[in-house]
Amino acid sequence: MSGDSPVKSLGLFGNPRKEDLQPAVSTIISLCKTHGVDVHLSRELARLLGRHGEGLPDRKLVAAADVVVALGGDGTMLRAARTVGHEGTPILGINLGSLGYLTDIPVEGLTTSLERVFAGDYKIVGRSRVHCAIWRGQEIIAEVSGLNDVVVNMGPLPRTLDLELRLDGTALGRFLGDGVIFATATGSTAYSLSAGGAICQHELPGMLVTPICPHSLGVRPLILGDDVEVELMIHEVGNGATLTADGQVATPLLNKDRLTCHLTPPVVKLIKFKDSNFFSVLRQKLNWGVAPSIRVNSRRWPSASPGADEVD
Repeated sequence: MSGDSPVKSLGLFGNPRKEDLQPAVSTIISLCKTHGVDVHLSRELARLLGRHGEGLPDRKLVAAADVVVALGGDGTMLRAARTVGHEGTPILGINLGSLGYLTDIPVEGLTTSLERVFAGDYKIVGRSRVHCAIWRGQEIIAEVSGLNDVVVNMGPLPRTLDLELRLDGTALGRFLGDGVIFATATGSTAYSLSAGGAICQHELPGMLVTPICPHSLGVRPLILGDDVEVELMIHEVGNGATLTADGQVATPLLNKDRLTCHLTPPVVKLIKFKDSNFFSVLRQKLNWGVAPSIRVNSRRWPSASPGADEVD
């Protein structure tokens, strides 16, 4: 799917803690004025720029925008995706942070990227979210969704959780551990990766189930098809447990709570460019295949991989 419809309005979200935010917003406003495109600021951004009374509530901003621009890191992108919800407004991520896997466009490429968006030179890719329902007895007490993941984790006092995973109604096993990550392919390069999960191409329609520090060598990460029914029975939470969605929305869990998880249709729409490449981003952002040099007795020993880049 490509950008066939002209962009007449932009909605801007931003992380006020990023030092490059104000010049980036000024650049966007100037470009939009040149191209006759309306700009709508979130209330947070309007206050930051001293434009009190001009900012829109998040939902109104999304409704007024043809494209939402998220300025910050991946956390800002995840917040924008959660705010957009099922509206389907395309999101363009501009990286003002350090890693920025979702916000893969560096701030130096802001002007060029917006020019391409205004010219219709982009594509829209759909991404699924993990949706999780929390059952307490026969009642659903909460439902959350995450573009990256939903995570069951220990409470503030570390004590292992007693968990049981069921797939398509079959008990796969009961284990002790620090928690479980239910991730999309998009989230495979986030928390799941740090916990030992696989890296998946972001377009894959599957769910990753990654145990966190399981107390058994037989409990390993899984990659499941998008039609598998996934359940997690929480037998005991120890000193507490929490379910978080994209690290931003938290719900406390109790003993005997039951979670059901599934993938949504690809309702989140991200703006990408035709020359973007998943594997190039993988190498650039995560140093895939780049072996570090080794220091022994203050001497640097070169990488064993011929031609590999050296990093300290």
